[in-house]
Amino acid sequence: MKFFKLSVLALATTLALSACGDDNDSNTSTNNGSGTPGIPSQPPVDNSLSDLEQAKEMIRTAKLFVSDNQAVTQAYEGASAIITDQQDDRLGYALDVPNDLFYYMQENNLSRLTAANIIALANDEAFAVALGNIALIPAADFLATLNSDGQFALTGTTEVEIEDYEYDYNSQTGQFEEIVTVEDTFDLSFDGYQNALSSNTSTDNFKGSLGFKSIKIGTGKEAVLLSSTTKGATVNGQFSEKVTFNDEFDFAEANAAGVTLEKGVITLAKLRLEANDSVIEARNFAIEIMDINKELANGTLAVRTIPYKIDLTGQMIKQKPATNVTLTLNALANAEDIKKFITVDNAGNMVEGAGSFVGMEVLLAIKGDVSKNDQLTIPLDFQAQLERTARNTIELKGLTASVDGKTLYITGESNLNDDYGVVSSQFVIKQNNASITLNVDEDNDFITDNNGKLGDIIVNGKDFGDLMDNDGKITAKFSDNSLIVL
Repeated sequence: MKFFKLSVLALATTLALSACGDDNDSNTSTNNGSGTPGIPSQPPVDNSLSDLEQAKEMIRTAKLFVSDNQAVTQAYEGASAIITDQQDDRLGYALDVPNDLFYYMQENNLSRLTAANIIALANDEAFAVALGNIALIPAADFLATLNSDGQFALTGTTEVEIEDYEYDYNSQTGQFEEIVTVEDTFDLSFDGYQNALSSNTSTDNFKGSLGFKSIKIGTGKEAVLLSSTTKGATVNGQFSEKVTFNDEFDFAEANAAGVTLEKGVITLAKLRLEANDSVIEARNFAIEIMDINKELANGTLAVRTIPYKIDLTGQMIKQKPATNVTLTLNALANAEDIKKFITVDNAGNMVEGAGSFVGMEVLLAIKGDVSKNDQLTIPLDFQAQLERTARNTIELKGLTASVDGKTLYITGESNLNDDYGVVSSQFVIKQNNASITLNVDEDNDFITDNNGKLGDIIVNGKDFGDLMDNDGKITAKFSDNSLIVL
């Protein structure tokens, strides 16, 4: 089993978090270090507005959110992808090239592989197997090196041919013969690529790195550029026993012998992906992980790796539609609770112990500008705090959403079933002293009463109107008989 494989593309495009997982006596804490979003609080009250006007202003703001959401959706419907399917394929192959060369050099005890060496190996079966369906036509500056401690470096330019295979029946020989066809060809350049994720030294406290100055894939309008620092990613692992890392952090044999990762930390200083009219940048990224293990009934040791802390700051810039958005994510689960409450069942699945749960707190912020149409952009400012407070409860402690200078504040709670699926939710939307409570079912549809009412519009404890759903038409009717259609 691979422990993990670093993917620079995954690090660059991580814009979402999936996590599951406090015993009531356990504590969770939030890392409020640099880049972490603040815990949202309700904005101040505008006391210049009457209670009725506060009720109407909250609905006007909600209407602005609805109309702007529709306009933004329309603006991005025809937007080009950040990378095309072909660019995505090329990126995957480009990241395979250094790994394939590393394995070939390691297996053949080579410390140096030049362009001339690669050309001479064009018909070598072992080299072809190492590269799979990739063929290299290197320029004179292409050079791969591997030192005695397993540290790999690559620089220079090569043409890459992605080969596909067909089989044609030869009537003269009576056999099917393999025919190679070229599926894609592109240029690939490495500047300062260094992989120090392997070591021939046995240790229980491994420190490694992976980085490059740039990787350019393709040319012209089809080019994809990855850029970072020479040691952009660092990996630190504390293990239960000494382990030798000589296969890209693949330690299946070590797991089988009962060696587990007590704490692993992966950090990324900066990684930038440029393609077409878009830029995605992971400015800061850190993830902490650990192993849990259990000896199964058949005598084998099941080892599972769990992430329990994530910090991320990323940015996306796009020319059309004009976009410049920064995302910050901070998620933390209690590591001691994971050790106490998470186990592996006999089927090899991770499960929580009965009557216990692993608490998690998530802080998320999104800020920047997105397009409303060809002429206008909308400033966004969104912050949210989520917390798992019981085995079947996730609380939205606070969410502030601001668009075009208007802000809503939302709190809520979601109830989960035993499979961690959401079965119902309740949200309280507030602005100034006005509020409305909305309920959502397991299908993510809003719940109405028999008359189609979604909820009462309340200000300072008094009812100033109803929010109604009439066959999909959402209307607010106020105590002065005025209406606002959302």
